[in-house]
Amino acid sequence: MTSTADHIENAFDLSYLDFAKYPKTQIKTIGILGGGTAGYLTALALKKLHPGIKTSVVESSKIPVIGVGESTTTEIVPFLHRTLGIDPQTFFQEVQPTLKLGIRFDWGCPGDYHFNFNFFAGHQQESYYYEDSINNANWASVLMDAKKIPVIREKDGSLTSLLQSIPFSYHIDNKNLIRFLNKTVKQRGIEILDAEVVKVNLDDKEFVSSLETDDGQKLSFDLYIDCSGFRSKILGQALKTEFIPFSSTLINNRALTFDTANHGVIAPYTACSTMNNGWCWTIPMREENHHGYVHSTLYCDEATALAEVCAKFGPIEKYKMVEFRSGRHKQAWNKNVFAIGNAYAFVEPLESTAIQTAVHSIMTLCKLMPANFQDTTSIAAINQEIAVTWDTFRWFLGIHYKFNKHLDTPYWKWCNENTNIGDAQMIVDLFQQRPPLSASNLGTNSPYTALEALVFNSYSYDTLLYGQKVLSTPPAKPKMTKEEYLSRTFSYQELTKKALTVKELFEQNHLEEEGLLEQLFEDQDTWIVETEA
Repeated sequence: MTSTADHIENAFDLSYLDFAKYPKTQIKTIGILGGGTAGYLTALALKKLHPGIKTSVVESSKIPVIGVGESTTTEIVPFLHRTLGIDPQTFFQEVQPTLKLGIRFDWGCPGDYHFNFNFFAGHQQESYYYEDSINNANWASVLMDAKKIPVIREKDGSLTSLLQSIPFSYHIDNKNLIRFLNKTVKQRGIEILDAEVVKVNLDDKEFVSSLETDDGQKLSFDLYIDCSGFRSKILGQALKTEFIPFSSTLINNRALTFDTANHGVIAPYTACSTMNNGWCWTIPMREENHHGYVHSTLYCDEATALAEVCAKFGPIEKYKMVEFRSGRHKQAWNKNVFAIGNAYAFVEPLESTAIQTAVHSIMTLCKLMPANFQDTTSIAAINQEIAVTWDTFRWFLGIHYKFNKHLDTPYWKWCNENTNIGDAQMIVDLFQQRPPLSASNLGTNSPYTALEALVFNSYSYDTLLYGQKVLSTPPAKPKMTKEEYLSRTFSYQELTKKALTVKELFEQNHLEEEGLLEQLFEDQDTWIVETEA
């Protein structure tokens, strides 16, 4: 006889949640054109999430890989270590990353002003109201200003890590990352063909039928993934997929890249400094800092850019100029071709989105993999999801230019007056009416709820708009009293005094020897959970 308990169990059966995250497909073979970060990450994800598909990477050792994504966002950490199953200890030993709590923007207001954009929520409304700044809004921001990380040294010398509670990302040397990923791809049995593709053959329906290489091979696959970078050899060149420029929002088109010594000071953030004709990134590695002056040829020639860099950072022994364009193709998936990374789209390095967008495209493909090439609904959904994501990046980056009043050079005057921020204008207007956006989002009937579906959520917009002081009216008084607020900031400062620097963490090998790395990934409440599309 069936008991009440049995009936209750049946009534609350959750087996409807037990469905395949990664749908089956009739696609049997995939050829990825191009290695590098995008190509290798794609290959590893397909091997893990769609093991029934035979995936091959076609790359040429003759073609250098240009890496512009050495600063990352938090998505990379769970993607590498949860989704792809890459061992954290091996990764830290071979790639030698440093930790990034966020971005320091020398930006927004004239003079000696900056604001911190970190990955941890906090009391921005209170910080802005009581101090006219958001830099004491949370402990992560205070740590950034002190160049410390959330690992505490107690009086007895023991360490208490809170890395599992405060999200971070990586600063990565691109050469180390590519070398490591190449090794991992080979270890996992994914075929790498070293050959240069000289011709893309199309059939009578304009589907790709084969790739011809310089050594006489003719390679055929069901699906071709274009990771050929800015060349966009298949999606752009062969299929002539329409390109949509973002030039009314993002006018920069090149970066002067160079390195400087860090003299043992490793900041836990990427710095973005306003320059006369653009901005300069500083990415701290373990031995040196990597820089890039992102600017527009409409306002700055090479000699001017170099002179400005030398005036700020001192004499530069060598540098490289990287050309790019901001925009996206109309479709990421066209015929039997899917493009990832720079082969599909690019927005300049501000906000460090290069690897983030690649990860998003990879996960979108894996989760919406069409059953076949007649599955136009899945293909349309992939294109829509990825296009909206990139357009969101465009408008979000546009806000940085529209409201940065740090300098009033001709370049920045143009940006202030002419930058098209598209759909983000509605968000700016909402912020002006009822800031902060994140607080208003707490109610289910809030008009702000939709913001949480965007790549950059309401808290991200709050940070950017408070940080640039876009608010046109006096801020509303918060519920938290000044005494309560100061009590919190005092705790931030006291904890920071005991915190380690990035150099101390890595130089003394605390992550491994003290078990901090193991704790970080095994803690029940860690923020590092498996990547979702």
